[in-house]
Amino acid sequence: MIDFQIKIFLSMYDRAVESAVKETALPAGVHAEFLPAAENRNAVPDNITAVFITDKMSQLRLAVSFRKKNLRIVYCGYTGDAGNSLNKLEALWPAGESAEIVKKRFTILIKNLKNEFDAWFYQHTLLTTINSLPDMLWYKRSDGIHALVNDAFTEIVRKPKSDIHGKDHFYIWNVPRPEDGSAEFACAESEEIAVSTGKTYICDEPVRTQDGMKQFTTYKTPLYDMYGNLFGTVGIGRDVTNFSNMGIELSILMQNLPFPMVIFSADWKVIRMNHSFEEISGISSGETETFSYQKWKEKNLIPVNSGVHDRQKHAHIQEYEIILGGESRYFIVREQEIRDFFDNISGYFLTMQDITYQRAYERSIIEAANTDVLTGMYNRRYFYQYLSQNAEKPLILLYMDLDRFKAVNDAFGHAKGDEVLIKTSRIIRSLFPDSVTVRLGGDEFAVIMDGSHRETARQRCLRMENTIRETFSAEGLDITISIGMAENSGTLKDTDKFIHESDTRMYEIKKRHHEMSPA
Repeated sequence: MIDFQIKIFLSMYDRAVESAVKETALPAGVHAEFLPAAENRNAVPDNITAVFITDKMSQLRLAVSFRKKNLRIVYCGYTGDAGNSLNKLEALWPAGESAEIVKKRFTILIKNLKNEFDAWFYQHTLLTTINSLPDMLWYKRSDGIHALVNDAFTEIVRKPKSDIHGKDHFYIWNVPRPEDGSAEFACAESEEIAVSTGKTYICDEPVRTQDGMKQFTTYKTPLYDMYGNLFGTVGIGRDVTNFSNMGIELSILMQNLPFPMVIFSADWKVIRMNHSFEEISGISSGETETFSYQKWKEKNLIPVNSGVHDRQKHAHIQEYEIILGGESRYFIVREQEIRDFFDNISGYFLTMQDITYQRAYERSIIEAANTDVLTGMYNRRYFYQYLSQNAEKPLILLYMDLDRFKAVNDAFGHAKGDEVLIKTSRIIRSLFPDSVTVRLGGDEFAVIMDGSHRETARQRCLRMENTIRETFSAEGLDITISIGMAENSGTLKDTDKFIHESDTRMYEIKKRHHEMSPA
């Protein structure tokens, strides 16, 4: 409680009264400043309680003329002398009383003023406090009549305070009264428990509001007067169907979670957002009120799949790619409905599971399974998989085999043979950068091209033959390449037959190469 400050203006013929006033011991918490009589209205400050004590008629008239609400006037004299000023006095002290009586009167005066100040302070503090609470709060008389409620209460029941004060439960909540005329109502039992035990009683109560059924956790406490008589109860109702009422405990929990998370209201307004999500989204804590998740999602999240809607768990799960710091990261985003006790949607929570490393690991496994270790080209496994998955597309298949490669292995060893294979793979990839290039095994290679580029395929095959010949001839090796081409119009039904066709044509060319080669 704050201290009570007061200024006391004195203008006395009777010095004994003035001395008695100044010598009076003040109650605890009271700080008084004694001043000479104010000469004009402006000499009395407006922001503090002031008392004007005088036994002079001229000073009495002067003080009355000030007309200040914070100025209390005490006249030391007779009723007849006060005249028309009598009803404007705080107190009238008879003249000629002893110092002890004056001290007693002054003590009573100060106590009354302090009580008035304390009453205003407590009332102001009470009203300010209860109206700052997000939870419903109410004070009831012992007969069930509401004496005081806070702003949150009026918002829930959709009635102004003027229509609540002095009313009972049935009127406020629009509940039908019992036909037997009894005063029993839904929450009467919990109030009776609080009263009978003399302690705060906590319980969960469903309440039908204009916004539908809501679940409240209520705290009800009996109230007693200074003589121990029950005069009513005070209650607090926390709407646990409204997740915005979950305060600092929820915030602490969320901030310690190792993944991005947001809790939204039923209309997707942010209730809580943790630091992990702020870092990913670039949203600061001061921007959450204007943050639109749907717009941010549309702008920044790239769908990887179509997602799954789990109707049983009321959740939508989908994988997204997001670019952060110039790099791709992958998240499983879960948008979960929050349903209250009555199965109404009261909000949503969003979680983002970072699976970037899992996806990278998966890609590395897939790449290893589909890649030739020596050359880095696709392997036979991927070759068959690609043909079967693209059988309905026009394709050109180039089947390639190095001529006289075995002689290199026999003459120079497998290390040199591997070098030839690696150089061959680089040439193939450089000449067919937009195609699927494959090492089938040994010195056999393949290229799968778009079926609409037939002439391009023939030109590249010629360049391929010349490049291979020139490259290895410069190293003293008599190596050429044979290429067989087969075409599919988009009606491929037998993959092996398609491969066999290109393989057969490759061997025809290889045969001609051997015939042309010097013995």
